[in-house]
Amino acid sequence: MIRTLCTLLLFSCVGTISVSGQRSIQAFPMPAPITVDGKHEPNIWDGADSAISYIQMEPDPGAAASQPTVAYIGYDSENLYISVNLYQDACVVAKVLNRDVLTKGDDCFALVIDPYNDNRSGYGFWTNPLGTQTDFRINDDGNKIDANWDTEWKTASTVHAGGWTLEMSIPFKSIQFKPGTDTWGVNFSRILRESFETVNWSGTMTDDFRISQGGKLTGISPPSSRSKLTLFPYGSLRYENNEFTGVEHKVKADAGVDVKWQITPNITADGTINPDFATVEADQERINLTRYELNYPEKRLFFQEGNEMYSTRIRTFYSRRIQDILYGAKLNGKAGKYNFNAMNVRTLQSAEEDEPASFFTTARVKRDFLESSTVGLTAVDRRNDSSYVTSFSGDYTLNLRDTWKLTGQFVASVPGDLLSHSAWFVRFAKETNIYHMHVRYTELGENFQENVDQTGYVVDDDRREVDSDLSYRWWFKNSLFKYIEVVSRNNMFWARTTGDLRSWYFSQVAEVYFQNRFSLQYSYNNEFKLFIKEYYNHRHTVELGYNTAEWSHATVQYSFGHNFDRDFQRYSIGGRMKLTEKLAAQYSGDLIKFTPDEDNLSTLINVVSLNYNFTKDLWIRLFAQNSTSSSKVYFYGMTGWRFKPPFGALYLIYSHDQEAELMGDLARADALFLKLTLPISIIR
Repeated sequence: MIRTLCTLLLFSCVGTISVSGQRSIQAFPMPAPITVDGKHEPNIWDGADSAISYIQMEPDPGAAASQPTVAYIGYDSENLYISVNLYQDACVVAKVLNRDVLTKGDDCFALVIDPYNDNRSGYGFWTNPLGTQTDFRINDDGNKIDANWDTEWKTASTVHAGGWTLEMSIPFKSIQFKPGTDTWGVNFSRILRESFETVNWSGTMTDDFRISQGGKLTGISPPSSRSKLTLFPYGSLRYENNEFTGVEHKVKADAGVDVKWQITPNITADGTINPDFATVEADQERINLTRYELNYPEKRLFFQEGNEMYSTRIRTFYSRRIQDILYGAKLNGKAGKYNFNAMNVRTLQSAEEDEPASFFTTARVKRDFLESSTVGLTAVDRRNDSSYVTSFSGDYTLNLRDTWKLTGQFVASVPGDLLSHSAWFVRFAKETNIYHMHVRYTELGENFQENVDQTGYVVDDDRREVDSDLSYRWWFKNSLFKYIEVVSRNNMFWARTTGDLRSWYFSQVAEVYFQNRFSLQYSYNNEFKLFIKEYYNHRHTVELGYNTAEWSHATVQYSFGHNFDRDFQRYSIGGRMKLTEKLAAQYSGDLIKFTPDEDNLSTLINVVSLNYNFTKDLWIRLFAQNSTSSSKVYFYGMTGWRFKPPFGALYLIYSHDQEAELMGDLARADALFLKLTLPISIIR
C-alpha cells in the first residue's frame, strides 16, 4: 500500500517538473590580482558585469530587497575574486569573530558556487562586516550542509557610513570543479538583520542554499589541470597527569602528517599517518531526558573532506565510532554524473575499552539524475582478527518541482539473516523556508542495531515507525508582531516482531516574536514509552527570550512534567554578548530537580565561555563547565594562532577535568598541550 502510494505520487510529480529561467552574470577576467582589504576599487572592475536587484526570500517572498547590493565576480589564473558593496540605512550588526559559527544573527553576505554546474552540490562562503569566515559544503540541492568542512580563502570587510564593503579571494586549488567547463552555478545572498530580510540575487527562492534555484556564472576559465600535493606535518608536545587512567606526570612528544593530493581539479586523495586529535575540544555537557545515546558532531580534521556524503537518515557510518588512528587514506571527487568517496583506516588497540585494532572501510557513490535528484550506494565494513560487520545501503533523493521531495533508503547488514538485520524508510515532503510538512514510514529489523551501530549511529531497532511534522511561520507588518510560528512533531512506532505499541511522541510548539525584540515560546510534549514497563511522560515548557534572532541574546526557560516515573522541574538560563569589541562572553545554566530522586540524578550544569580575539586568526578561548550530580568540573583554555588559515596554526592548550568516582573520591586529570601544523605546498 505504501509503496503503491509513493509510486503514484512520484509519477504525478515527475510529470510536472519544470525548468525556470535563470539569471546569469559574466565572469570578469582580472587584469591583475587584487589586494583583499575590504575596499572596492571601481577602476579595477571597470567593464565588469554586476549582480544587482536582489529579491526577498523572507519575510516578504518575491518583494524587492529594501537595501541595494552590488556584487562583482572575476578571476585570474589562481583565484576567484568577489567585491561587493552592501548599502544600508540602519546601523551595521556584526558581533561574531570566531570562524565557522556565523548564523543569520549578524548582517552577512554569502557566495554560493556550483563548480560542477550540476544543480545539486556546491560550496558556500559566508562572511560578515568583521571579515569573519564560515565555509561549508552543500549537497542534495541544499538539503545537507556540512559546516565542518574548511578550506583556504581570504576575506576582508570595511564598515562605512552608507553600509559596508567586502572582498573575497578563493583559490581554485581550494575547491573541486569540472575541468573544461566555462559555466558554473552561482548565487549571492545577503542577511539584513534590522529588517529580518534574507535576499538572493537569483530571484525568489524556496529555502536557503538551493543550488538548483541559483543563477549561472558564464565565461569562467579555471586553470588547466595540474596535480598538486600539500603536506600538513605536525609536531606536538604533551604533558599529562591523569588519575582516571593512572598516568602520572608523563611527557610525550609526537609527530605525524596529513597529505592532500589534488589529482585533478575534480578528484582529491587524502592520507594520514599517526594523526593527532588532541586539539579536539570536549563535548559540552547536555541533560538527556531520553533513554537513547546522544549524537555529537565530528570535529576532527581528517574526516571533514567528503564526510557529508554519509549523512543519510539511517546513518551507517558515524565517524566518531573510530577512535585513535594509526594510518588512513581517502579518495573523494566527482566524475561526470558520479560523486564518490572511499576511505580506509587502521585503528589502534584501545586497552581502556577492550577494543582490538580494526580496519574501517567505507565507500559511497552517488549518481545525478533528473534536474537535481540523486541515487546513492554505500558500503561500510569494520573487521579485526576476531569479528567483522558489514552494511550495504541504497538511498535516493528526488527533488520534485521546487518544494516537493521524495526520499528513501534501504540498508542490509551481515552477519545475520537479512530480515532481522535490515532497515528501510520512505519519506514524502513539501517544504520551504516558511512551511514544512512531511510523512515518513520506517522499518528497523530486530537485530539491526547490533550490527550497524558498530560503525554507524542507530539508537534503536525492532520498529515499525510513522512520523509526521508540520510547521508554518506567519510574517506580519504591524507594530506588535514580527512573526508567529507553530510546529507540530509527531512520532509513533510498534515492535516489528510482536506488533506491540512501543512509543508515541507528540510535541506542539508556538512562538511569538514581537517587534520590540522580545519573544515568547510555549511547547507541550506528551509521550509513551514501553521498556521493561510502560512509562507515560509529559512536559510543559515556557521560554522568554530577548533578541534571539541575533547573536547577542538572552533566554529564560521553565519546564515541568513527568519523566520515567519521576516528576521534574527544570530551570534554564542562557545568553551571550560582546563585553568589548574583542571580548565575547557566553553562559548557560541548567538546573533539573527530580521527585523522587533515589539515584541523586538532580543536577545543575553550568557552562561559561570567554573569547578574546586580538584578530580573527589570533585568539584566547576559555571554556568551563560543571555538573553537580557527579561533581564534574571541566576547564579548557586555548591560545590559537592561525598564521596560514585555516590549517597552518599554533595551539597551546590546557585542560583540567575532575569527577567523583564510584567510591565518592574525586579524581582529576590535567594536561598541557602544544601543537604546530605547517602546510607545505608542492606543485608538480
